[in-house]
Amino acid sequence: MAEAERIGLIAGDGTLPVTLARRLEAQGLLAIVIVLQGNTERFGLGPDLVIGMPPGMIKRILKKLKAYNVNRIIMLGTISKQGFIERKGFDLYALKAFKRLRNDNDMTLFGIINETFEEWGMTVLPQDKYLADCIANTGVLTKKKPRGGMMDDAVFGMGLARQFASMDIGQSIVVKNGTVLAIETVEGTDETIRRGGALGKKGSVVCKAARKNQDPRFDIPAVGAHTITTMAHSGCAMIALEAGRMFLVDRDETIRLADSHGIVIVGV
Repeated sequence: MAEAERIGLIAGDGTLPVTLARRLEAQGLLAIVIVLQGNTERFGLGPDLVIGMPPGMIKRILKKLKAYNVNRIIMLGTISKQGFIERKGFDLYALKAFKRLRNDNDMTLFGIINETFEEWGMTVLPQDKYLADCIANTGVLTKKKPRGGMMDDAVFGMGLARQFASMDIGQSIVVKNGTVLAIETVEGTDETIRRGGALGKKGSVVCKAARKNQDPRFDIPAVGAHTITTMAHSGCAMIALEAGRMFLVDRDETIRLADSHGIVIVGV
């Protein structure tokens, strides 16, 4: 008889972890949500199901998961990389684990996290296992259509974005008229958009891509309403997403917001 899934959700900031938690609870699969970044109240679940913990307290997190008989893990949401770089607030267990890192790139870090969960008898599941309908599809998703040289910029930018993502540099790039304006590094997508928008003024194109060999258990790229708001404030005109390989968070709301700002969303 197959082992019943008892899923522990390790949640960062954003609305996607909330969507997943509610789906898992409705299906009787949710054991506990451990929130590493963002508030706990957004989940609307009881305090026995949602617990906030510092990201660096790995031993406490693992013990809490075992106390709830968790055998499956899903990690989802935005977590600041700064804490992992500085190692502030990390317990001895975490510091020992991170000594095994060859470097601080994302996939090396995720490999150590996965090994740690496996050592404690827990399997990390793909982030999209229960969120397949949240993955971006191909084509123009907004009322506004690409114009001028936007699609040329999208094709050019996506090629570069895929390369940079596969090199663990970042997932986003901002271009205009065939010129690269900003490349994402540790600061994240929003700051990249702001930098690119400031240089390109109106009409810049944001491109966001996944790694060539993206592990769906870790860090599937995501775009949502917050990204669109940042683009609107920065004068960016279009965002190109890698269709089938990234989340479009709160799809209907995000598309409505893009329509209200005259921003194009296209899956390529």
